[in-house]
Amino acid sequence: MNRNQPINTSTRIQKIPFVITLLVCSVMCWGCASAVTRVPIKIQVESTIDVTKYSGFAVLPFVEVKDSGRQRIASSDETGEDIASLMRIGLGRNQNLDVVSTQDTLRLFSNETLDEDLLVDVSELVRIGQYFETDAVIVGSYNFFARSQPRRYYGEHYSRRLQRYVTDYQDYLEKTYVLSLRIVIASVETEEIIQDDTYERRAFQSHSVSSFLMSEVTPHQGVLKSLARQAISEFTRQVSPHYEQEERYLVR
Repeated sequence: MNRNQPINTSTRIQKIPFVITLLVCSVMCWGCASAVTRVPIKIQVESTIDVTKYSGFAVLPFVEVKDSGRQRIASSDETGEDIASLMRIGLGRNQNLDVVSTQDTLRLFSNETLDEDLLVDVSELVRIGQYFETDAVIVGSYNFFARSQPRRYYGEHYSRRLQRYVTDYQDYLEKTYVLSLRIVIASVETEEIIQDDTYERRAFQSHSVSSFLMSEVTPHQGVLKSLARQAISEFTRQVSPHYEQEERYLVR
């Protein structure tokens, strides 16, 4: 380059406004991105079934699954009806639904034993719905079982002898209670299954060897009913139009 050639400063001067504009835009964009507000809004959720068409229900006693190949927990003879009763209570909270009472239902099934074949016997379910003059019939099955596996908990404690924290562990047994609840809805008018879903809920307990042995002989009806309430709560929420809260992000 010729040292005597004059330096073109006009080009550099022209670039200065561009650089300033770029910096201003960057600052403005950063300010906009920082002004983000989280806004909770209610979203209407439609029912999984046509509630204008199905408003009257008969809930039959639930049937226990016998051959599941799992560590099944024995339940009382009243368990199936207890689950059905919880279902009637849950559906009854919706003022737009009419549910056949427990007394009327038991009057029909007082001398009958239900089995799993009823869940797929649509003609029989339709006959029961016609007897109760309902739009649909709800029937289901339950499978209550447990799984156990050893676990190890790691922790730290301060050792005065070593003058520092040391790691130790404790072995225990984790027992998992599982309730699998199958719920079937049969339409009396169309004579078909309009919904067939399975809801699974779990509860966890930590045991030493002695407490685990005690848990094997203590009644489990309280755990079963608690899990059944959770599953039924989800089901009744799905079949009833409701609002759910979701979050949206408002950028200013």
